[in-house]
Amino acid sequence: MDIESLKAQAKSLLLGSKEILGVDVGSAAVKMAFLQQEGGVFHVRAFGHLPLDTAPEAAADAKKQQAVNGLRAWLIQKGIQVKQTATAISGNSVIVRYVKFPRLQKDELNATLATEAEPFIPFDIKDVHLGFHILGEIIEEGQKKMETVLVAAKSEVVKARVEILQAAGLKPMIIDVDSFALENVYDAIGEGEGKAGSTLYLNIGHTVTNLSIIEAGVTRVVRDVFISGNTFTKAIMKALQYDAAKAEEAKKANGILIDAEEKEKALADGNRDALGVSQAVSGVLKDLVGELHRSVDFYLSQGPERSIGRIVLSGGTARMKNLAKALSGELKVPVSVMNPLAFVPALPADLPAELLPALSVAAGLALRRNRDWA
Repeated sequence: MDIESLKAQAKSLLLGSKEILGVDVGSAAVKMAFLQQEGGVFHVRAFGHLPLDTAPEAAADAKKQQAVNGLRAWLIQKGIQVKQTATAISGNSVIVRYVKFPRLQKDELNATLATEAEPFIPFDIKDVHLGFHILGEIIEEGQKKMETVLVAAKSEVVKARVEILQAAGLKPMIIDVDSFALENVYDAIGEGEGKAGSTLYLNIGHTVTNLSIIEAGVTRVVRDVFISGNTFTKAIMKALQYDAAKAEEAKKANGILIDAEEKEKALADGNRDALGVSQAVSGVLKDLVGELHRSVDFYLSQGPERSIGRIVLSGGTARMKNLAKALSGELKVPVSVMNPLAFVPALPADLPAELLPALSVAAGLALRRNRDWA
């Protein structure tokens, strides 16, 4: 551990830490990021990527214990004393709605949130945790209203996540949504500064893809799509009759063949893997593009001035060979792969570039400050 880290930890113990440890518990890996700010500049004090057993026969309890044990070991190895933690959830147990409530004070809305939110939530209101963020006031039909982001998460999902963190000795302070964590990264790297159009983020995880559209720094569309990294892997398994591990390896090694030269070379070499993987992955990509078109069309229908200026990929599948290039060709906008730590002056020497997109949500969570919600 370096001297600056020791100084920061001593200060934390004396004064109370402003830092939050970002922990993204995924279905295939747990990702961690710990950032400290000095003189207005962020530095990466620690990062981690702990793969989990994704075999079909892996028991949920065993996977949970694997996450707990991995987190404990990582905290000890890195010498991290900060326990306050931010995490995030997504998937079909989390609902995000953009609603217009009657104008109320924040405390008033807090007191009546369950009643106000119930018409917008497809779950039993007694079985969810609710949260909200007021975007601003608007006038609609002569009445003052509040444009509000409403989030509902099933209590069982929140409880399961909290149990993992507490078992690892951490104190969960913030339960965010994956897409909103990416908004923090958007702000930190200045993604939209001086650029026309909104940014569409695709966080492609193992079992779910988080789709969000950020307009002028505010997330306007949040949707989870169940075409993900594992969907690509399963398509390869079916096409080439591979087991999950071999299909995952083939996906990482080959990706999509786009250029004529690549295809001709694969044919000339008799490269069955490259040809089979590309064909299987291209079919899944077509389905994903269809989902993107639906979300983008919905967003564009909300106002004639709206447009998508760029797409940014994150998550473990973001670096699949030629994925960004293929999406750009299909959607006719620039597509790039996120570096969620682009705002950091110098990255740790042992942080591989190929790991960066997978750390996107963890980095966004680590950008939160302790009690920034108060």
